[in-house]
Amino acid sequence: MSKYVKEMMMDQLRSDLGDARSMLILDFKGLDAVSEHQLRMDLRKKSIQVRTLKNTLARRVLADAGVDGLAKYLEGPSVLVWGGTGPAELAKEISAQLKKLKKPEIKGGAVDGVVIGPDQVEDITKLPSREELIGRVAALALAPVQRLLSLANAPVSALASQIQSIAEGAPAAEGEAAPEGEAAAEGA
Repeated sequence: MSKYVKEMMMDQLRSDLGDARSMLILDFKGLDAVSEHQLRMDLRKKSIQVRTLKNTLARRVLADAGVDGLAKYLEGPSVLVWGGTGPAELAKEISAQLKKLKKPEIKGGAVDGVVIGPDQVEDITKLPSREELIGRVAALALAPVQRLLSLANAPVSALASQIQSIAEGAPAAEGEAAPEGEAAAEGA
């Protein structure tokens, strides 16, 4: 392969990766063509990109991208996957697809530029998604406000229930003073 073609391949990989800092390296060894095509189509639906690598060129591109620690996973047939809505979703989707197919395996990866091993990828699949984390933070931020509102509304709701019971003609509870109109009616 000529130097010019190698440069073109590296430029294409750089442009495809863009500013992606979370990626996984897989080994598709043992996967038949039909299953691989179906896997690629399923991942494309989730906005996850798949790229077969030439290891020597990928080492250079990944070193330029700041994730040169991935070089140790670039042995044998290697496939790079990146994209999706976040690192947790990427790891969850890849892990789910690989469990379904049983043949490919995860060699390693990077999350926001930090190199991780295959065992750590499994740990990432247990993390909540970005949207779930945002929801949790919002709920925690709103909890004091909700408690304050419930405390402020408690006397109003108690007063409203007492007024409703008086309006329905229920006798006042012991220890509560009867309204003046009822006291005059009882005395007559």
